Amino acid sequence: MTEIKYIFPKQLQSVAALAFIAVLIVLLLILTVMVHMRNRKLKSTLEEQMAERWLLDRICADFTAVYYVELNTGSFEILHINDGTNVKK
Repeated sequence: MTEIKYIFPKQLQSVAALAFIAVLIVLLLILTVMVHMRNRKLKSTLEEQMAERWLLDRICADFTAVYYVELNTGSFEILHINDGTNVKK
């Protein structure tokens, strides 16, 4: 039977494998925390936008369309268009 010679002792290979697995687990945990934080930020942003939309719908209920006009440049932005109109067409 042939004798197998290892470059590193088996015990050292086991330690290296465990260290590698530990590093992978730590990286996975860091990634999980980062994704969780990003999701919380996105959820917060969505809630803010929904609150703004709700407020805009309540304020602008009597108007066909509401615009934000920058008087210095003449540019404008549509803030709200009433759903019951044909303005969108």
